[in-house]
Amino acid sequence: MRLRTLELPLPGLPEELDGLRIAHLSDFHLGPPSRGTVAVERAFEWTAERRPDLVAITGDLLTRPSGEPLLRRLVERLDGVPTFAVLGNHDLAISRDPQARRSNLRELAPATLLRDEGRMLELRGRTVWIAGSHPRMIVPRPTRVDPSSLSRDADLRILLCHFPRVLDRLQPDAFELVLARYAADAAREVLGVRGLSESPIPGRRGGVRVGGEDGVRVELHVSVDWGAAIPEVGREVQERVREYLRRMADVEPASVDVVVEEIGPRP
Repeated sequence: MRLRTLELPLPGLPEELDGLRIAHLSDFHLGPPSRGTVAVERAFEWTAERRPDLVAITGDLLTRPSGEPLLRRLVERLDGVPTFAVLGNHDLAISRDPQARRSNLRELAPATLLRDEGRMLELRGRTVWIAGSHPRMIVPRPTRVDPSSLSRDADLRILLCHFPRVLDRLQPDAFELVLARYAADAAREVLGVRGLSESPIPGRRGGVRVGGEDGVRVELHVSVDWGAAIPEVGREVQERVREYLRRMADVEPASVDVVVEEIGPRP
């Protein structure tokens, strides 16, 4: 779990919206017995304590339907705060994870579950449009929705999506702010990457380490497919992560290091 407070400049933001507080939560994976459940509960407590203007939840809420009662109890703690959520691939069991089971979430009251749709809010006397993309948007099929079509005229336009790759299909001026799962997960989207791996080195948990006093430095530990060209995969991971950090957070990382921890089984 990472609990961080970031200040994000948005050029052209109306003065009334300066200092708008948005809490961004993602990847709960509720359902299977896990110590991560305690971390998710702490994340909701942390969010409620800060009384944000808006809460955005960007998918992978459930790994199994059995986690739905806890999810609903946690969301109820945010009642009174405008809260919006989208689904992720684990919610639909579009995953290599053998524990994933499809959930049947259609609504998440008091939060609003967005599925290729949006809602208009008035915050601090200004209009804020918040839209959410369904994860099927990234699954190859002829009926995908153009994410730019979800935009509407407003003083601030926010898009929620689970996969950072939605940026590849988004017109540059469609939304002022895009919130997705952690940008380093862009590594998972590179052909030949099986996933992020736990590092054996203390302090490098979850396959990703972000730090650096002289600029943002990202270190990723990955698992690659058998037969993958490791130098090419590494370069592509570096380029993708840099691109997403630039476009999502206006951050130019000082370095992006890729460590191959394991190679998948031979086919």
